[in-house]
Amino acid sequence: MFGLKIRNLGICLLLIPFLEACDAPEYLTPYQKLALVQPVEVFNTSQLLSVSNDDYNGNTYGLITAPTLESWRSNWASNRPSGISGRLIIFQINGGALSGSYIRPEEGVRVYGITATSTDYTFFGQTRFNGLIDTETIVPEGANIDAFLKRFGVNPASDLIVLAQDVPTDGNLMLTLRSWYTLYYWGVEKTHLAVLNGAASTKITASQLTGGSIYTIPTSSGAGTLGSLYRDHTILQATLADVFNAVQGITSPTFTNSTPAPSGGSFIMDARSSTEYDGTGSTVGPSNLTCADTPSCYTPFEGHVKGAKNLPFANFINANKEFLPKTDLANLLSSNGYTSGQTIIAYCRTNVRSSITGFATLAILGYPTRFYDGSWVEWGSLAYDTGATWSNLSAVSPWRTDRGTVSEAITYNVGKGGIDASNISSLGGYFTPDRNFAKGTNDIIDQDKKYLSGSASSGGGGGGGG
Repeated sequence: MFGLKIRNLGICLLLIPFLEACDAPEYLTPYQKLALVQPVEVFNTSQLLSVSNDDYNGNTYGLITAPTLESWRSNWASNRPSGISGRLIIFQINGGALSGSYIRPEEGVRVYGITATSTDYTFFGQTRFNGLIDTETIVPEGANIDAFLKRFGVNPASDLIVLAQDVPTDGNLMLTLRSWYTLYYWGVEKTHLAVLNGAASTKITASQLTGGSIYTIPTSSGAGTLGSLYRDHTILQATLADVFNAVQGITSPTFTNSTPAPSGGSFIMDARSSTEYDGTGSTVGPSNLTCADTPSCYTPFEGHVKGAKNLPFANFINANKEFLPKTDLANLLSSNGYTSGQTIIAYCRTNVRSSITGFATLAILGYPTRFYDGSWVEWGSLAYDTGATWSNLSAVSPWRTDRGTVSEAITYNVGKGGIDASNISSLGGYFTPDRNFAKGTNDIIDQDKKYLSGSASSGGGGGGGG
């Protein structure tokens, strides 16, 4: 299969000069011309799931174990999985300062330490406009991911990328799985993506991995790009409109480019705490929209998406930040009402906690799963404010999420002192008439599809975040 892809690619490259004399405009880039003869393959939800072995030691992608990784690291040339022609690229991920204990690189193996505080690249999340609202911690634009790949010299078409927590913490596991979601969303094949079960430092201490104090220095020499993959996995992201359709069982959507409610039904999964879920706790709101001081800022209202089941991320892992056995994960889902054929929609505050729960259902259990990337910071900001003190969303806007048809356990936060109306006022009223009655919330998906097909500009909107 891999050889067929290479042969087809060669044929397509040979065809590019002929396109100059045909209907291809001169201003098209080589990737744009190539897309005319080799279009990007668009994947559906069922094509993106994978079922783990009951024994995680048998996996070569998805969730892998330290003994498997050590066998690759120690002799990559002899032990690498079939179908992988490039290098082994290991990312040790930490939300703050790196521990200084790294998996030791060998011939054909690169080990990089990355943090959420780096200013060199935007990888873990970005503020982006979906056609209705600017939302924090959305999966970054393609140009940012290509810049990330270039900085670390990764070729996603040939390399095997392994993501590992640096030290075992909830936050590091969240960022690790957020990284997996980001790369998978942007078209990296599942056989080229793996996540270490547990933390690198823990496995080094237990002598399951060989460690050292030196990791690979990025050379910024450039490598492969997303455009070379010809894969569109954007169905992984469920937009606000998609969730509206799923919650209400709408099979003939009126929102532009939205996906209908799944024919097999939906299972909506909330990874937040029980108090956030039932509206008695507080979900920290988006710092750039409704308040200037994140620690004291709450979303305009609390509660949960109608019909959602509360499955906090901690239920999926043990004290060592490792995933529970596959049978335990399956029992967790079935005991909470999941039935075969349903499509899971995972969300939390910013789809960071739900990156853990969604990985478990999609890459371990093999259940069709999508991620509501906007999550509660977006959903909780779309309530009608009768006093117009913290929002000018119209009372008749179709995007009101405080209606009983789409939300439950609604608790308004006005009076908590956490919502800063001045920020909205300084924007001249956040919801313009066009936004109040936007025809859809698919702008991010549309932009990313264009980038994948080579027709997007090198820039794009949105600011850094995450």
